[in-house]
Amino acid sequence: MTPYYDADGIRIFCGDCREVLPTLGKVDAVITDPPYGVGFRSSEWDSEVPSWWLPLARVASPVVVFTTAPTTLWDYPRPDWILCWVRHAAQSRTNYGAFNHWTPVLVYGSGTWNPDLITINGMTSGQANKGINHPSPKPEKLSRWLISGSSSSGDLILDPFMGSGTTLVAAKNLGRRAIGIEIEERYCEIAAKRLAQRVLAL
Repeated sequence: MTPYYDADGIRIFCGDCREVLPTLGKVDAVITDPPYGVGFRSSEWDSEVPSWWLPLARVASPVVVFTTAPTTLWDYPRPDWILCWVRHAAQSRTNYGAFNHWTPVLVYGSGTWNPDLITINGMTSGQANKGINHPSPKPEKLSRWLISGSSSSGDLILDPFMGSGTTLVAAKNLGRRAIGIEIEERYCEIAAKRLAQRVLAL
């Protein structure tokens, strides 16, 4: 499969990860934020462990996956650990009507995060992601933390739900190689532009 983008050790594939994953070899770590809670309630995304899970679990260790409580968190196999992103001032609501100020991150395999939580203010995160046309971009600081705890310089990171490319940008800035997969071409274009314009800043 021809990459949508291929430069400086970073590759992007535009397609369904369920079709692309079998064409890839082993990678050193997976960091990903699969879709959840965004209008897919009646589909596989929010009702059961999706069909991409097993092939994903075979390509790397560790596998680090964003999810949400109390919905999709319980749909995955029991993780080896759960990290926590604390995000004060976040604006998302829980099913109980209160504001949700934390996000669970599942870890399969081993890594080094000490402590096992990171605090990034929700308002600061939103300001940093201004101009990124994606419904749920994660802060680059968060991606850097997850990548740093799960890999070493030169390792190959995979994000099968790449979105606007934050994982790949963080990987590049940390001296890692990376592969991103995204089904929507408009997000592939956003990610490619971010990577092409980015100046390495360690």
